[in-house]
Amino acid sequence: MHSERIKAKTMKKAMMYLLLALGITLFVMFVGGAIGGFFIGFVDGYNGDKVGVSSSISYLAGLGSGLALILCLILNFVFLKNKFASYTIGRIPKPIRWKVFLGMIIAMGGMAVLFAAMNDVAIERGWRDDFLIESYAWMQHHPVFSIFVIAIVEATADLIIYGAVIREILEWKHRPQVVILVYGLIMALINMLDGNFMLMIVSMMMAQLQALVYEYTRSVIPIIIGDVAFWVVTLCLIGIPSSGWWLLIGIILVLPGLYLAVNPMEPYKPID
Repeated sequence: MHSERIKAKTMKKAMMYLLLALGITLFVMFVGGAIGGFFIGFVDGYNGDKVGVSSSISYLAGLGSGLALILCLILNFVFLKNKFASYTIGRIPKPIRWKVFLGMIIAMGGMAVLFAAMNDVAIERGWRDDFLIESYAWMQHHPVFSIFVIAIVEATADLIIYGAVIREILEWKHRPQVVILVYGLIMALINMLDGNFMLMIVSMMMAQLQALVYEYTRSVIPIIIGDVAFWVVTLCLIGIPSSGWWLLIGIILVLPGLYLAVNPMEPYKPID
C-alpha cells in the first residue's frame, strides 16, 4: 500500500512539472508577445509601413530570441532551485563518457540529415511556409547567435522533459519499452501539424532515441549535446537540394551512433 502511494505521488509530480512548465511558457509568451507585437507595430508605423507587415525578420528574431531566453531563465530558476530536475552526469562512468557523447553527436547528426531530406521533400510537394523558410535563412546568416539561443532552449526543454517529467514517469512505472513508445507517438502527433508524414516519423525516432539514452544514462547532458549537433548539421543542410542518398546516409549515421551511445551503458542501466 505504501509503495502504491509513492508511485501515485510520483505520477502526480510528473503532471505538476509538465503543467508548471506549460503555465510559465504561456504566461511569458502571452505577455512578451503582446509587448513585442506593439513594438513591431510601432516600428512599422514609424517606417511608413502597414502595421503588422514588417519585412524585417530581424525584429521577429530578436523578439523571439529575447522571449526564449527570458523563458529559459525563469524555467531553469524554478526547476533547479526547487530541485525538480538537475544537470547531472547521471549514471555515466567517466571512462566511457566520450563514447556516449560521441554516439549522440553521430546519431543526432544522422537525424538532422533525415530531417533536412524530409523538409526538402515537403517543399518539393508544394508545402511552403515563407516565414519558416525566411527564419531558417536568417539563422544560417547568424549561425553563432542562433546556435547559442538554440542550445539554451534545448537544454531547458531537455531538463524539463527528460530530467523532470520522463524521470518521474519512469519511477512511477519502470516500463521503458512502453514509456518510450508512447512518448515517441505523442511527439509524432504533435509534429503532425507540419502536415508531413515523413517528418512525423523522424520526430518519433528522435524522441525515442533520446528517451532511450536517458533511460540508460539518467542524464540530460548527452541529450543536450545531441540536440546541439542536430541543429548545427540542420543549419548546414537546410536549403540544399537533397537526394535519395541523404536517407541512406542518415540511417547509416543513426544506427552506429545509437549503438555507441547505449551499448557502453548496458552494465549501468537501471533495472526493474
